[in-house]
This record gives sequence, C-alpha cells and structure tokens, in this order.
Amino acid sequence: MRGILRSVAVTLAATAIVAGSGATAPASGSRPTRYCTVFRVPVTVPGASGASVSGWLCLPSTSTPKIVQLLVHGGTYNRFYWDWPDQPEKYSYVDRALRAGHATFAVDRLGVGQSTRPHSDALTMSAGAEALHQVVTALREGRLAGRGFDRVVWVGHSYGTMFAWVEAATHSDVDAFVLTGQTHFTKESWIKDATASTYPAVQDPKFANSGLDFGYLTTVPGSRGRLFYHAPNADPAVIARDEQLKDTLALPELVEGSQLVNLPPPDTAPSRAIRVPTLLVLGEHDNLTCGPPDGIACTESNVLSQENPYYAPEARLQVRIVPATGHDLQLHHSAAASNALILDWLGGLF
Repeated sequence: MRGILRSVAVTLAATAIVAGSGATAPASGSRPTRYCTVFRVPVTVPGASGASVSGWLCLPSTSTPKIVQLLVHGGTYNRFYWDWPDQPEKYSYVDRALRAGHATFAVDRLGVGQSTRPHSDALTMSAGAEALHQVVTALREGRLAGRGFDRVVWVGHSYGTMFAWVEAATHSDVDAFVLTGQTHFTKESWIKDATASTYPAVQDPKFANSGLDFGYLTTVPGSRGRLFYHAPNADPAVIARDEQLKDTLALPELVEGSQLVNLPPPDTAPSRAIRVPTLLVLGEHDNLTCGPPDGIACTESNVLSQENPYYAPEARLQVRIVPATGHDLQLHHSAAASNALILDWLGGLF
C-alpha cells in the first residue's frame, strides 16, 4: 500500500483535443499565424492493439524549420497544457515557439485525450515511452506532413519529464531535452496531499460516462490549485479552467513513476542515459519539491547539486529557476518568463 501511496508523488496534471487531419488555424488577435494539422501516429505497444497517438503539428509561417519540439504533458494533463485555449497570447507555449521560428508537435500521450485509451493495465511507463519513441521516429522520417526534421527536441513537463528519462534509457534518438517541473525528489507532504486528492476517474463528473476502467485516475474537484499552483502568481480563472480541462493518469504509470523519484541511487536512474544537452526548469515554489515542511530551497545551485548525479556528464545539465512560480510553469502569470528561458537556451544550442 505504501508503494501505491508513494506513487502519487509523481505528477498529476489536463484534457482533450480534436482528432482528424488537415485542420489549419489562422492568426487570431495578437497570435502568430499558425499552420497546425492534427495527426494520429500509429504505435505498437503490448496490450494496445491498433493504438495511435494524437497530436498537433504546428509550423511557423516565417520559416521552414529543420528542428521540431516534441511537447509532452504531465499526468492528468494533455496537449492543452502547452497550447492553453484561453488568453493564448499569455499562456500558449506553442505560440511563443512559433514566433521564435520553431515547429512543435504537442501530443496527447497514450491513454490521454484523443489518443487511444487501452485498458489501464497496458499503460506502463515503458509502453508510454515506447509509443513516444515511435512518434520521434515518425517526425524524423517525414511521415507527418510529408516532411522530416533533422533534429527533435523533447520538451517535457512533470510526467513528460519522467517519460523522457525512460525513453532515453532505451533509445538515443533525441538531440536535446528541456525537462520541466520534475526532479528526482518529491516531498512526503505533497505525496500525502496528492494521495488524498486522487481517485478513479469514473467517480468524477467529467468522466462518469467515459467507460474507463478503475485504473484510470484523476484529481478530485478543487484540489488542483493547491497541488499545482503558487496562488499569489496564478489566475483563479486559469485554475478553474484547469479543472474543466483535466485528464487522466493510469495507475501503472503512477506505481512505476514512484520508483523514479525520492532520490533513488543515481547509478540506477534511467536519466543517466541522457547524453545530449539538457535544461531543467523548475518553479521556485513547485510544491512537489520546493520549500517547507520537507522540501529543499529551490535555487539553481541547490537543484543542480541534487540533480547533476542523475545525468551523464555529456548532458551538461543546466538549471533555471522561475521566481514566484509553482509546478505548472506554463499556467502562471510568469509563463512568458519560463518560455523565454527555454527558447533562449534552445537558440544558443542550435
């Protein structure tokens, strides 16, 4: 039982996307011109026959990029974390990346949003990582939009960071990693709170008629603001919208993910397989890791000292801390500052 309770210490986090193909979104207000198409990438994983991963491929209008960012959301979130539908000029990372001339592919992970939802038993960390590896391959080989990309950058948040660790342990197919909202340490106090705030998704009004099995989990109403936000720097309307857009996380992912945090021996960590440039971005008040009663003071030096042993020297790990910000970096008033840190680092890399 303790192992299952610990498992909630990973990351919970929000919702669905439209499936199909050929959907183009023009400019709106102060938004950049967006050329976005929905794709379903067929993936082969055990226990999920005929599965596919859905995502939006967005291209800037001003260039033909050779680099694509694979945007991987956290637990109980989906691709909307990266492309928030409200006030996108403030909260959409996709928009910021397009302005900087980058292509993005924002996915719904397997079991989430418009991607295939197999029985939850099939949703292991290794299966999810393998599905994302097949997405990386499709991006490189040009199976989306008839064009391939020379480089793929993995940009993950929370559980999207942990899936990066697992994927890198098996495949060496990513050119750089931007890992946000996740370290190898999670506070016991947050674990207890998250455990009490998680239940089978079918018990939630949003998913009551979904037909999901009891291994699909979500957060209880009213808990997301406490778990994922630093209230002084967040908009209550965004937190309320987060509740509407929330999605699911599978119990096997929770259980396996719990083994990757709470400071396991560094030489056992899958993240040690990362041997390409890596940036770690964390909110100063990320309640999973930072602050009292049992967390560290999240400064760049503290986090780098803790995390550096979990990455290979070739990763040249760098850490950035966003002031006055909680776990969901993209959904705070400081989103523009978080995005600038990421895009500036990438701009100096390639």
